Amino acid sequence: MESPEKNEKNLPKKKSKIAKRFSDEQIKSLESIFKLDSKLEPSKKLQIARDLGLQPRQVSVWFQNRRARWKSKQIEKDYKVLKANYDDLYVQSESLMKEKQSLRMQLQELKNLLKNPLDRDAEFKEKPGCPMEPNGVINADDEEKISNYFGRREEGDSTPLASPETWCNLCSGDLFDQSCDISNWWETV
Repeated sequence: MESPEKNEKNLPKKKSKIAKRFSDEQIKSLESIFKLDSKLEPSKKLQIARDLGLQPRQVSVWFQNRRARWKSKQIEKDYKVLKANYDDLYVQSESLMKEKQSLRMQLQELKNLLKNPLDRDAEFKEKPGCPMEPNGVINADDEEKISNYFGRREEGDSTPLASPETWCNLCSGDLFDQSCDISNWWETV
């Protein structure tokens, strides 16, 4: 067995310069400088290193790492914006595709109606009580068909507006609660 002292000799020596962490004040100073200028000239780097009590290489590496972090954060922000825009466009695209399909179906239905005008005329002829002639016009001479078509009531019906005499017999409070007489309003001028 080897003694523990011999094992220590075989181990590689640690670097005499152990990297120490930056203090909070140093980080604040470096951050404020980074906001002003993300890349430093060598003379400025030396000045900052002297002011903060750091090695110029430490300042250089800190700025390099900070630029990398800033870039990755910027890429994340850009990705989120692009993803949101993509999602919005995708939803709009889906909506437009559905609308397009609906319009195509309507167009096909209209084309079918144009191809089959006889079927359309037959539809009107099949409806009972429809006083339309084949050209789609109501014959004004046929009062019975017109009254059936519009569902006119017989003379004996008790509708409130069936005759001019009963026009004013509406419930109190209706139409601004004005009294009504038979005289024509246009004659009072």
